Amino acid sequence: MLVLSRKIGEVITIGNSIKITILSYDRGIVRVGIEAPKDIPVHRKEVYDRIIELNRQATQVTPEALRGSLGSLQQAPKSKETTPL
Repeated sequence: MLVLSRKIGEVITIGNSIKITILSYDRGIVRVGIEAPKDIPVHRKEVYDRIIELNRQATQVTPEALRGSLGSLQQAPKSKETTPL
């Protein structure tokens, strides 16, 4: 792990396309700005962990459970369309 010290306004670069800027520090909280190409996902660790867990769960769905879900969707009553306000 690379450990760096940066002051507010200073930038860290990763490769040619990612810039991390230290925006502020207040009462133990650091605000960081991240500039990255749209094709590179940037998530907080807890969000990333949840995405991985949901993907793992999705791969474990049985065909029977999927058929049951599809069957209940096909039998659900259709709601009336509403007009936007």
